[in-house]
Amino acid sequence: MHYINPNKWKRKKHFAFFRKFDWPHFTICSDVNITSTYRLMREKRISINTAVLFAVMKTCNSIEEFRYRIKGNRIKVLDIVHAGTTVLADEDVYSNCIIPYSESFTVFSMSYDEVSASVKNNIVMDEDDKKRDDLIYTSSLPWISFTHASNPMKINPADSIPRIIWGKQYRRDSKIMMPFSVQVNHCLMDGVHIGKFFCKLEELFKNPDTLLSR
Repeated sequence: MHYINPNKWKRKKHFAFFRKFDWPHFTICSDVNITSTYRLMREKRISINTAVLFAVMKTCNSIEEFRYRIKGNRIKVLDIVHAGTTVLADEDVYSNCIIPYSESFTVFSMSYDEVSASVKNNIVMDEDDKKRDDLIYTSSLPWISFTHASNPMKINPADSIPRIIWGKQYRRDSKIMMPFSVQVNHCLMDGVHIGKFFCKLEELFKNPDTLLSR
């Protein structure tokens, strides 16, 4: 972990400009081709949702801007970010949980299974993630293929944790597509950075062997 002095940062003017906003957050939604990953995961009987979550976290950890957090007048650069995600429990009630990130899909998948099982009968909202900023908030909506999504947030210009949602996969011609929503703080990144996220994510989905390589 280290800090950036915004006064010496290439985006210092953008940082200062958007810090004046009560709501400096913006969202971009896009459909992503998951055909190769979907087919391989079905073949290997691996959870599609776990594979998607892992790919999202692998992508976020590979792009520095997704590891930026606002701390007072400085920008903290985290070494690693983890998944703060939701798990559906009984009676259509969800629970929050934190999945530690690992570059190994096997290790990550085991952690996901263990943690998600532990919270299904013990509903957690914000107890585990208080004061933590080394998270990416994620959630899946496997029932719908949306064209737009937004997240509930407090009016806090310093909230710099990205929010990522994905929905139900659907067929477009011979491709299997999945909608994604990415919400970030404009103080720290621009559309080009979300563009990099989508490019990296789609590249991973085109080459699913890279998801299972470690």
